[in-house]
Amino acid sequence: MSRNSLVAVLVALLLTLIDTTVAAADSDMPRGRVPVGGGTGLAFLRGGPLTDHPLVYICTLTTIGYDAAGNLVGLTNAHCVYDGDKQWPGDRVLLESAVFTPGAAIDVLGMVEYISGGNPIVPGPNGPGLDYAVIVFDKSIVEPVATVGKTTIRGVGSPPPAGTSVCKQGAASDRSCGTTLTTTGPYLVNTISEIPGDSGAPMVAGDTLVGNQWMWGAGTAITDILADLDRRGGIGAGFRPVSP
Repeated sequence: MSRNSLVAVLVALLLTLIDTTVAAADSDMPRGRVPVGGGTGLAFLRGGPLTDHPLVYICTLTTIGYDAAGNLVGLTNAHCVYDGDKQWPGDRVLLESAVFTPGAAIDVLGMVEYISGGNPIVPGPNGPGLDYAVIVFDKSIVEPVATVGKTTIRGVGSPPPAGTSVCKQGAASDRSCGTTLTTTGPYLVNTISEIPGDSGAPMVAGDTLVGNQWMWGAGTAITDILADLDRRGGIGAGFRPVSP
């Protein structure tokens, strides 16, 4: 072998070694935590296998924060994890955008801890209730954020009076707005639109979270949900959203 040929072979081997080392280093590097907040799209397996992504059920996170015990907790609609007389406590929760992105890493963000009664239209196996579910997120994977899209949650508030401008941040239809019409018990009636995938969307008046949205024109007051969490005790009690 000539001297020039030997040099070429050595250079090629060196480049291969560098590429292999860099690739190995990249694969060993930890990925950053996933930003998740009120308005983030979530995918629920409803008891299905982690690999069966076409069968996931899509909903929207209402809010994320910490409970009194320091657990990283999120809220969405109860009907996201029930169907007829079936429900899925303990269901694994995925990031909706990752599920439908080819080649994306699919992390289990957390687990469904509690499923309340459903809404008056589709009450589910637990009967009519506040239509909320509690998710416990993995702190090593999830980075809680107060802003998703055009919506920032700075705090929680009571149902606003009729005629107040309110908006929702949905995973399927992004941000849409309307006005409050009335309050019936714990339920808020409004003119906000919703399509499948938006269920659980935060309903805000300005940057104040006032409810979750569970169908076109209706949702549950966040103050009633938080009061129920405190009454039940345990995970979720003392919940407060993360600050911007």
